[in-house]
Amino acid sequence: MNRLLVMLFLMLTFPVQASLELAFSEVAPGVFMHQGKIADLFTVDSDPVANITYIVGEEAVAVIDTGGSKRAGQAVLNVIRRQTDLPIRFVINTHVHPDHHFGNIAFVDEKPEFVAHARYPGDFDAKSGYYLQRLTNPWFIGTTPIGATRVINETTKLDLGNRTLVLTPHERAHTRHDLSVFDQSSGTLITGDLLFIDHLPTLDGNLIGWLAETEKLEAMPYNQVIPGHGPLQKSKQAFEKQTRYLSSLAQAVRAAINDNIDINTASTTVMPSPGEWKLYGEFHPRNVIQAYKELEWE
Repeated sequence: MNRLLVMLFLMLTFPVQASLELAFSEVAPGVFMHQGKIADLFTVDSDPVANITYIVGEEAVAVIDTGGSKRAGQAVLNVIRRQTDLPIRFVINTHVHPDHHFGNIAFVDEKPEFVAHARYPGDFDAKSGYYLQRLTNPWFIGTTPIGATRVINETTKLDLGNRTLVLTPHERAHTRHDLSVFDQSSGTLITGDLLFIDHLPTLDGNLIGWLAETEKLEAMPYNQVIPGHGPLQKSKQAFEKQTRYLSSLAQAVRAAINDNIDINTASTTVMPSPGEWKLYGEFHPRNVIQAYKELEWE
């Protein structure tokens, strides 16, 4: 059954939910955050599962990540439009995973620049079709991926009117194309999935690179951090728990390789205890496999 038939079946079988209402908190003057639920987009009953941020300057608005569906993106747009009629000049995509940018379609009529890392378009083209095939819940109907119209390969400043955002394209870490955003006015660092809180970090890029990029983020003069998943962080130790997990993962996978444990066995035996992380069973075995593929060639 092709995707269109699946969608038609779902529309007839399940009533499409009413319009979505999202709650945003003003975490600093002009900085608004919605905290997504800790869940897997492919199995949850409704989006969003990732954090969403928008920032209001004197002349324009920037949205950082838009949720994983048209419905979520429209809910974000509705919130913004109830607050301000300033133009939405930028929609910033921190990376290509669908829970962060499949809401872009709701913003097309606003005619923003869709901004992303220079390596984002290649992964967008390679992966969007796969994500579309997997996302078939009724609330996902009408979602079409919208890619970047502007890509950056060096630190870039965006002006919202007496408010400057500093965008940093990172080396391979959580993915191969992570982008962070720093609001100079409030000292707010928006990391995308370079930082997970509560939700287990998921590795789709380079483990050693992620640890290196984390050190750069920790050195920034931030007052608070909006992670890709989980609550706002105001501590300078915001990255510590994630760093312990990633460092332990590297150490344990190296030990498995040195002990000639095969990759499939390693995925079920390396670091089996979840500790305080959520979604450990869903994502940890995949992290082990990804790390194993990277570290066996050291």
